[in-house]
Amino acid sequence: MAALNLTLDPAQIEITLKPNAVFTEAYNITNNSTGTLLLSSSISSWIPSDNQGGVLYLDTIDSPLIFSLSNTDLKLGQDFTLKAGQKKQLVLKIVNPSIEEKDYYLTFFISQKPFTTDEIGHQNLAKIGSHLLITTGQESSVISNFKVSKLNISPKIKDIFTPLTISGEIANDGQHYNHIDGQLTIYKDNQVYSEQILFPYTVIPQHSRLLMCVNSDSEVLPCHLKIPIWPGKYQGIITLSGNSTKYEYPFSFFVFPYTPTIFILFIFFIFALILKKKQKNISPH
Repeated sequence: MAALNLTLDPAQIEITLKPNAVFTEAYNITNNSTGTLLLSSSISSWIPSDNQGGVLYLDTIDSPLIFSLSNTDLKLGQDFTLKAGQKKQLVLKIVNPSIEEKDYYLTFFISQKPFTTDEIGHQNLAKIGSHLLITTGQESSVISNFKVSKLNISPKIKDIFTPLTISGEIANDGQHYNHIDGQLTIYKDNQVYSEQILFPYTVIPQHSRLLMCVNSDSEVLPCHLKIPIWPGKYQGIITLSGNSTKYEYPFSFFVFPYTPTIFILFIFFIFALILKKKQKNISPH
């Protein structure tokens, strides 16, 4: 059996479905394996399992949404084959018969299946999925209710030659999922010392994601201040947009010149020892 090496595009969709709305999405599947694959499609629901993007898949789908494939030659859950290098397009159809205002979190899976019963249990079968984040109801605009929690500035001893890491969580106390939209600004002597854009994680209601920033290459990385950091008092503000009112989380910290101070004290100590030794050597016997 060929090892699974598939690409599935798009990797995630986010939609709002009003009552009786119908939505279709074309998924492009490519078999990058060296052999033919036997595949099938399915839908699974999930909930967040941690603040790092992990999910827990559920055994049942608690949703009024109706899922099917618009392909004339294939139904949802029906097996199909894909030869090496072959591409296929599956059109997922979603119908919302409900008037309920709610979020649903699901994944459209393409799973590998064994060709024969003899292969069952002799090879780990893999699957690839695309997340579906769906909001249902009449409202087309979603207002966030983000807030900062568990803010921490490490290390505890803040020295001018020690990089500082600013960590914490962004919690969503609203009713719908949304993306983090904000920035971290550090001030010194009422002047902007550093500005960093927060990574736009999607946060599910009543859950949180880690506070992270974006570098110049749009890559996620911990929020931090590079060395050297001048001694003194610093003030910071985490600003979050998208709430009904602008949210600001102020904080402050001190940076002390521990390293230069210790170095100067060490030099004075060595100098005092040398001076004391010289005085002892020249004292009369």
